[in-house]
Amino acid sequence: MKKKLKRRDFIYSSIAATIGSVALGSCSIKGKDKSDRIIKDSDESTFENKISENLEMPRDLVMKLLDQKVNKYMQISYNCAQSSFLALKEQFGLEGDDVLKALTPLTGIAERGETCGAVIGSLMAFGLIYGRGENELHDWDKYRDSLIPSGKFCELFEKEFGSTMCHDIQKLKFGRCFHLTNPKELEEFQEAGATEKCSDVVRKAIRITAEIILEREGR
Repeated sequence: MKKKLKRRDFIYSSIAATIGSVALGSCSIKGKDKSDRIIKDSDESTFENKISENLEMPRDLVMKLLDQKVNKYMQISYNCAQSSFLALKEQFGLEGDDVLKALTPLTGIAERGETCGAVIGSLMAFGLIYGRGENELHDWDKYRDSLIPSGKFCELFEKEFGSTMCHDIQKLKFGRCFHLTNPKELEEFQEAGATEKCSDVVRKAIRITAEIILEREGR
């Protein structure tokens, strides 16, 4: 009987890495309005406290903590979408257990080589912080404002990796793309160093996300 493959062979040991501040350019909103977030009142204080803690820490320490979270959750979940979101959720005190569950099949959009899971997880974090809820669906300004950090993230991520698409990133990191729904190609993907290379993408993605959040909240 053929041995069933695990989804991914992520066993990468935790490391600490640092990153310099990401240049956020002129796309940030001038000033900040705390009312532009869709965080519940009961969660607002948690988020604000976490922001204060992160702003008081040396930036390289924040990034090291995020790196460690990514490494931990990649080993547990084998999922770039869930790992990116969960690291940000924990670092910034966000709610979103249902969001985490919903991210389960969104690794490269069901492993079809489409949008990278690290992009989706990061955008989910932005949505929780700056998005609009059910009672605010008419709020066009809030919708437009939420696109500013999200758009800046996509711009910086694309600058780093050349694309937000999983197959394109695979070509950059591996020299080819893999069809991960095919057991043989999944095995080849694992043997090509999926652990290290995919974890690196997730770490860089959430560093970009964290820089944008801290830049906006520190104004």
